[in-house]
Amino acid sequence: MGTYPCSFEMNFSVSDAVHLDPWMEARGPLAELKEENGRLIAKIGPVTVTLPIELSQKLEAHIGQKIAILRTDADYRCRFLDEEVRDAT
Repeated sequence: MGTYPCSFEMNFSVSDAVHLDPWMEARGPLAELKEENGRLIAKIGPVTVTLPIELSQKLEAHIGQKIAILRTDADYRCRFLDEEVRDAT
């Protein structure tokens, strides 16, 4: 996979990232994604979070857009907020 910056290079790693507990949400602009040690690391707004690597393809197309990722008891739910605003107008 590699690193996918929005418009600038950021240095972050899995050791800096927050693991979302069930019913926690990360929300904000998706600035960057990278893979490290079999995990996906995402810079979302002011926070860096670890996510399942399976979400990488779903998220890659939304770098630079405002997103929200909610961890539930069973999985992760992704919302693409820029698309919701565009669809509502």
